[in-house]
Amino acid sequence: MCQNESDQPVYVESVLEQKLKLLFTASIFSIAINALLGLILIIVQHPVIPLSTALSWYGVLAIVLISRCILLVCWQRDLNKAELNQTRWLQYFRFSVLISGIIWGIGGVILMPQDNIAYQAFLSFTIGGIASGGMASLSVDRRSVVAFVLPTMVPHILILFLQGEPITYGMSAMLVLFVLFVFLAAKKSGETFLENAKLRIKALESESRLRMMLDFSPTAASIIDIDTQEVVFANKSYASLIEKKHQEAIGVTLRRYYANKVEYDDTVKLIEHGQQVNNQLVELYFPDSQQATKWVIASYLQIEYHSKQMILAWFFDITDRKVMEEHAQHLAHHDALTGLPNRILFRERLHLAMTMAERDKYALALMFIDLDEFKPINDTHGHDVGDAVLIQCAERIRACLRKPDSVARLGGDEFVVLLHKVSDEQAAIHVAEKVLESLQSPMTFEDLTVSVGASIGVALYPVHSTEEDGLLNCADFAMYDAKRNGRNRVRLFQNEYK
Repeated sequence: MCQNESDQPVYVESVLEQKLKLLFTASIFSIAINALLGLILIIVQHPVIPLSTALSWYGVLAIVLISRCILLVCWQRDLNKAELNQTRWLQYFRFSVLISGIIWGIGGVILMPQDNIAYQAFLSFTIGGIASGGMASLSVDRRSVVAFVLPTMVPHILILFLQGEPITYGMSAMLVLFVLFVFLAAKKSGETFLENAKLRIKALESESRLRMMLDFSPTAASIIDIDTQEVVFANKSYASLIEKKHQEAIGVTLRRYYANKVEYDDTVKLIEHGQQVNNQLVELYFPDSQQATKWVIASYLQIEYHSKQMILAWFFDITDRKVMEEHAQHLAHHDALTGLPNRILFRERLHLAMTMAERDKYALALMFIDLDEFKPINDTHGHDVGDAVLIQCAERIRACLRKPDSVARLGGDEFVVLLHKVSDEQAAIHVAEKVLESLQSPMTFEDLTVSVGASIGVALYPVHSTEEDGLLNCADFAMYDAKRNGRNRVRLFQNEYK
């Protein structure tokens, strides 16, 4: 039940004090991340943004972050004063994050390059990451989230929209959805914080009132015997979380559900030493359930219950949010149509493969594949058929490779393959010819049969190049030589191409 500040002054002050401690404590990490990400941003954007502009913006950001550090020091100095005005300090904090958000919002505009989608995407990724991090550290205070996220995101969304390109329209729309998700998540986190604060306060009054509140709490909660580690009390939400009937949840150890048992043991040790564990991200494992893995935000507090020291534990289920985050992460590194790695992920794999090959002294092969006769199919039969052809080609290429090998779609009808530990150039050419033969086989979609071929260029590491870009260029040169010589063939890179 929500009550006004005038109705429950002592209760509200207690909640406010907890809120301020969480906000100011988290601000140390937030300030450091802001400074680091700002520095990384101006370094990455340097090739496309004037250095004076980037440094001027970072200088202003640094001044704001230093001011926030000073505010933190002043708050810590006044923390133990009886006359500390909690409301005033909360207003100061909200104002400081508002200014930080405005500076990031300005950065999202002045650091936006023109006609360079890669750098634009990186800037959008950084701005979105800052907003997401702000939600995580500010989620206990909804107004602070709004004060930071809106000034940070809105200017960048607007400038993307004003670019007038389909991809920037899409990026701005995705960022709008992201902002809505941030606000919903912050709302949930704020409500969870308030519920947890109520639990901590009311638990001091009596065990009966504690049980009553836990019973009706939407947050999963349990009380655990420190000595036996068995659950002696569980509310219905907790029983639902571990997929047990209410009475069956009693006597079960929470440790059995932890995917990382050592993590649970370490948490118990902290609590036994009188420490409190807040907002710990925990992976729970249910081998007999359809949903084997669940993710929760867990908090633990040592309390006196039945005249014994026990652990009060409560859990906020974020499995859906975690799944969404993992899906978003997958989309950032994979081609949406074929599911293959995209250029970003492939470059990471190529860098790692070349590092390992240099260390262990073995060869790699890189294949550049460009489909032949794809454009006429796409133009004649439509994009749906064209997409189906690309998906089928991706599957056929993947079927020709070993598990350690990698295939990625670079865009359009271009694919690239990385072969690990090839013995010689003939082994690489053999795989390329196998891929070519597979791609040349007719493809049938309902009552339509089409055929494509491919021009394939092959380059070897370290024979042709020891550099990532150099190896890619060598394979690309060889592929274009295959096209010039009649297409539908494999060409090994020759030094005279250079």
